Amino acid sequence: MAINFDALASFPSVPTHMVMPTEFAMNLTIVHGICAAIALIYGLRLALINRELIPLLVILGGGVAVLAEPMVDVFGMCYWTENGQWTLFESFGRKIPVIGLFGYIAFFGGATLQFLQQFRNGASYWHVWKLFLIWAVIEGISEPYPISMGVWSYYGAQPFSLFSFPYWWPPVNTVGAYTAAFLIYKLLPYLTGVRQLLIVLAVMTGDIMGNAAVAWPVWSALNSKAGYAATIPAAILTLVLCGIAMHFFAKQAEQKNTP
Repeated sequence: MAINFDALASFPSVPTHMVMPTEFAMNLTIVHGICAAIALIYGLRLALINRELIPLLVILGGGVAVLAEPMVDVFGMCYWTENGQWTLFESFGRKIPVIGLFGYIAFFGGATLQFLQQFRNGASYWHVWKLFLIWAVIEGISEPYPISMGVWSYYGAQPFSLFSFPYWWPPVNTVGAYTAAFLIYKLLPYLTGVRQLLIVLAVMTGDIMGNAAVAWPVWSALNSKAGYAATIPAAILTLVLCGIAMHFFAKQAEQKNTP
């Protein structure tokens, strides 16, 4: 099938003109590095208490999961400023900076490990929702300032956007981390010995599964030419899917918590 390049030209353009604020980016990288170190310490502490490598493998998996960032950015129209960037790797035509690695270790390592503990130890239905909301709020609070400084940006007809940050993203990302945790939880009985190393890949796999399962309506709408007429209803559907997913995860943790 032939590609209509004239139609493609009307799609939102990537803001490649942006320039990375060097000093602010360095400070933000340090902050994210500290957060990653805290996640690593949390994993090490659990590993020593439980005498197992699983927590550390989850933290490592969070770092590896950064490989999913370019494809999610393309679908969800997020752009890391490339001019002046400290590039970690490039994929899907997007350059991902070192700060992204630290962020993934902290969130998709640390938060996923927290969520995994809920599935393994059991948690009340509302405690699962509480932790979901805490992490979603943390992302919602932490992103607008770096965006305003030009470290990264969201483009296109982003729905539910405030301070240049589209607030459909935090629930989606948190569902991705919960999906990774649940996938690992279900696989653990089969991951003995050296097979536990598969946990590292399971974090990224679960993240992609969770993101795709709930974000596909917004991804599809953003990458059309319909604008807000499509992205706002799509975002509502995405949030409904997030709610359904979290209801399922909360029920699973609650069942484990039931005597």
